Amino acid sequence: MGMNPRFLHTVIAVSRHGSLNAAARSLGLSHSAVSLQIKALEEDLQFQILDRSRRPPTLTGEGAALVEHARRMEEIAADIRALADGNRLQGRVTIGVVPSTISHLAAPALAEMFAAHPDLRIEVMSDLSQRLLDLVRDGTVDAALVTDPGGAAEELDLAQICAEPFRLLASEAVAEGGAEGGAEGLLCARPFVWFDRRSSLSQQVEAYLRGRRLRVEAAMEVDAFEAVEALVAHGLGVSILPRRALAPEAAGVLALPLPAGLPDRRVVLASRHGSPRQVFASRFAEVLRGVLRRGAEPSK
Repeated sequence: MGMNPRFLHTVIAVSRHGSLNAAARSLGLSHSAVSLQIKALEEDLQFQILDRSRRPPTLTGEGAALVEHARRMEEIAADIRALADGNRLQGRVTIGVVPSTISHLAAPALAEMFAAHPDLRIEVMSDLSQRLLDLVRDGTVDAALVTDPGGAAEELDLAQICAEPFRLLASEAVAEGGAEGGAEGLLCARPFVWFDRRSSLSQQVEAYLRGRRLRVEAAMEVDAFEAVEALVAHGLGVSILPRRALAPEAAGVLALPLPAGLPDRRVVLASRHGSPRQVFASRFAEVLRGVLRRGAEPSK
């Protein structure tokens, strides 16, 4: 029996993305190619990997166990290849990023990693911090650029990347009109636009508002910083968000200082204690910090 490693990687992609179609898109294959690869593995292994009575098909118990073994095999193979050259990173790694870090921080850093280590195959997935941290713990994700989990960092190594201060965001017209009581007056007088309230970032904002006994009118909730800024720019409410590292200020939005009491959002690169990908995580953290340093330098 000779299992094709590419077919095992396809099963991992199905597990990660939840459907054959999504896995095919991530791999650059057709739906039929993914289906044929899995059928070939089933014939080779003599057990059913997918339960095709469900729509979409889901992994059987044996299929889920195969995914766990296949992941470990990929990690071991990558580690063996890396032994050939301690300075050159090789193999496949999976990076998690919170959406707010992608455009101006994660993307340029990943481009540098690709350029410096052409034998690396980097997969990127985006989600909320809590979900990504769980995936780091179970080994699905090798490192994740997330909001610092604070006390919930068991089994994790956290490399601090940057600190981002929170600000009150209001449209230029609303900010210029002002409100009695300054920033706190605006928060109480105007509708509040929430970034995804499941996020640790918004939970931090909620704790701040409770601590200052501020009641806000929850007008809208969206799942992207850019969407929050667009709603604020059009005068539909105010919000509290961190000043994202290297990102330009949103057009039509004024950022006002908040009364003391809300700590900066700390962005960290999380990896698992004892992970064979610790060398990669360390290099990636260095690259991220380099991107920040160059971005902070005054243009000549």
